[in-house]
Amino acid sequence: MNPDLHSNLTSPHALVAEYIVRSDYFAMTTEHVHPHYEIYILLSGERTYFIGDQLYEVHTGDIVFIGKDELHRTLPGKLPDHKRIVLYFNDQFVEQHFGKDKQWLLRPFHSGYPVFHTTVRDQIWLQPVIQQLVRELTIQAEGYQLLVHHLVMELLIHCARSQSSSSAESPSSRTAVQQQMSDVAQYIKQNHQQPLSLQTIADQFHLSPSHLSRMFKRTTGFHLTEYMNTVRIQTAQQLLRETELKIIDIAEASGFNNFSHFGKIFKQMCQVSPREYRIAAGKRSNLNAQQ
Repeated sequence: MNPDLHSNLTSPHALVAEYIVRSDYFAMTTEHVHPHYEIYILLSGERTYFIGDQLYEVHTGDIVFIGKDELHRTLPGKLPDHKRIVLYFNDQFVEQHFGKDKQWLLRPFHSGYPVFHTTVRDQIWLQPVIQQLVRELTIQAEGYQLLVHHLVMELLIHCARSQSSSSAESPSSRTAVQQQMSDVAQYIKQNHQQPLSLQTIADQFHLSPSHLSRMFKRTTGFHLTEYMNTVRIQTAQQLLRETELKIIDIAEASGFNNFSHFGKIFKQMCQVSPREYRIAAGKRSNLNAQQ
């Protein structure tokens, strides 16, 4: 997690916006999971997005909606140059600005397909909104934050209206390797609570361990073990928040057969111990219940 992003979004009703132009083959170098909603707008260029356990091709004009606590990572397309806007907002922002319409406005995050492929008709409505977003984020004139909030609402309204007619990428548009590595990721996600090894997974897909490891990293951006640990830690977090199981039992239920290794990986990924995470989650839950 980006600590600066986390600190910016801890204040009530926060929205963070970034406008970045890149001319290199940029790829995220660390696992990327955060308890915030994310909207990724690709202004130019092309990217490959790995979200959850699937790969998606993203092209100029596309908008990606990533829900809370969804594992994701971007990878370069064929050409390095690209421009993008990324918007992040938290639950407090949703409650403050969306009110009774929040389920409808958050519809693009729950559609089952995270990439909104804009049509020519969409562009007629969205292009002026996105152009103004770029201007406001570049110039940052007085009151620009208020206007950015307004523009984000416009964008969500249009995408919620158009959700049923947005085109979904056909799996056939993926390469054979991309589809196979998506299948590997899905297999890990479905079986992460069981004992898994590189050899076990390689045998399942009739690949050599070295070839599987190399292709998974090249295609998804994750080392296979890194992805497996991240999925397991997400399960552990959910069990810590929602059950009263002992932490040693949670480690086993999440797929870790070594308790000390579980503690080390959890602290590495979450910056707190499992016990500290459970205490903090309990405090947040109590605070929300009082509001």
